[in-house]
Amino acid sequence: MTNDPGMLKRLKHDLITACVIGTVIAVSIASAAIVLGHVGDTEARRLLEAIIPTSRLFCSSILTVSATILALMLTMIGLGNNADRNLADAHYHRIIKIALYDAILFSSAAIMFVLHCVPVYESDSLPGWWYPTIYYGVLIASSLLAGGSVAIVSLLYLAVKDVVQIVALGQTDHRYAASQADEDDASSTTDHA
Repeated sequence: MTNDPGMLKRLKHDLITACVIGTVIAVSIASAAIVLGHVGDTEARRLLEAIIPTSRLFCSSILTVSATILALMLTMIGLGNNADRNLADAHYHRIIKIALYDAILFSSAAIMFVLHCVPVYESDSLPGWWYPTIYYGVLIASSLLAGGSVAIVSLLYLAVKDVVQIVALGQTDHRYAASQADEDDASSTTDHA
């Protein structure tokens, strides 16, 4: 069942693993901005003009990746349903969590993508200190999106690995494999319907 402490521990372990991987990626990318050092108002405006098209393309790529991940998760659900071996409820709860995190990533990328449509660097009425702030904000937001996408792909990898171990390799003692009692409950429910 989903309240099994072993399964909850495994879900928590997978989430922590993915968060650590995503954080390492985000910090690594953000540290590139720190290595560049402080940029002045004029330089930040010039750099902002240079990175906005690339950052816009990056946001578009994150939108594509997150939508593709949702489609892949539907495929994984179909594989689990069509398999001879049943998967435990905890597996499907994990898929729901991954879908939630993916939807958050999609929303964040969409917001950042729309913000890129504002031609900030073409305005002459903004104070000079805005340009370094926006420049560093774009760099940090891009690094967070990259870290988030790597974390979600890590979660998806762990889920796919478990499905392969249960469905293709036939591990019946796997944490996400439904026990015989769960299968009997499922078949008795369908018999009564």
